[in-house]
Amino acid sequence: MYVHIGKDIVIDSKNIIAIFDIESLEKKNSLENVCKNLNISDKIIDVSENNQKSLIIINKDKQTKGYISNISSLTLGKRTSKYERMERK
Repeated sequence: MYVHIGKDIVIDSKNIIAIFDIESLEKKNSLENVCKNLNISDKIIDVSENNQKSLIIINKDKQTKGYISNISSLTLGKRTSKYERMERK
């Protein structure tokens, strides 16, 4: 299933590795560290419209990249869980 992450962007829920709350990462000064450790600093796509709330890490076609979204990590997590429950039925 696909998850809407902001603007006109949808991603396959099977490709999602992690969803992080940007505010929490910034409090710990670890947003840059996460991106560096995953080697995605140059592969971040910002669809947040200057309202950064979450960082979504995906792996597609053996490439890891990230999206910055204006939708909260909690909401994205619920959307992902909802689609996973639908697939199991």
